[in-house]
Amino acid sequence: MIIVRDNFFSANLCNLIAKGTESYQWRYWRGVPDDTANNKYFVSFLWTDSSSQDNLFHILWKLIEKGFPIIQGSYCYRIIANGQVRGQNSNWHTDNSEKTALFFPLAWKPEWGGSFHVRIGESEKEFQYKQNRILIFDSTVQHYGSCPTVNNILRVSIAFNLRNKTTSPHPIKDG
Repeated sequence: MIIVRDNFFSANLCNLIAKGTESYQWRYWRGVPDDTANNKYFVSFLWTDSSSQDNLFHILWKLIEKGFPIIQGSYCYRIIANGQVRGQNSNWHTDNSEKTALFFPLAWKPEWGGSFHVRIGESEKEFQYKQNRILIFDSTVQHYGSCPTVNNILRVSIAFNLRNKTTSPHPIKDG
């Protein structure tokens, strides 16, 4: 099951998050470790469970956690931003987590591409990139983000990687 919620954050908060993407410390790297095509795109590490809980992204996580009962038994261990430009598709992959909350922060036009795709069995589903949209999904489901179809645009998604509090060995302390 994939949960989609549009307009999750207030417009002002969403615009603040979008503006902040301009100052991320991007790294160009192989984003999917088991990708045999060795595709690279941009990644920015925004928060880990060893970081301060006063971090804006951890605060966003707490808001997301409150808004989705299905993830309230989870803890967030990492928050990353993925950035792609034209030609930087990722391949089908799974995440090293149990669930992922994926947020699209930027104003976006459908003709720019950049959809998010999932594959369950033989079925594939496409979710358009839409500003202030959150997708919650099981991280073991095959998925990928497609790159923009136009030049000079960075497609940014923010991934909140989640693990189950009761089965994972090192959950962070809430508070």
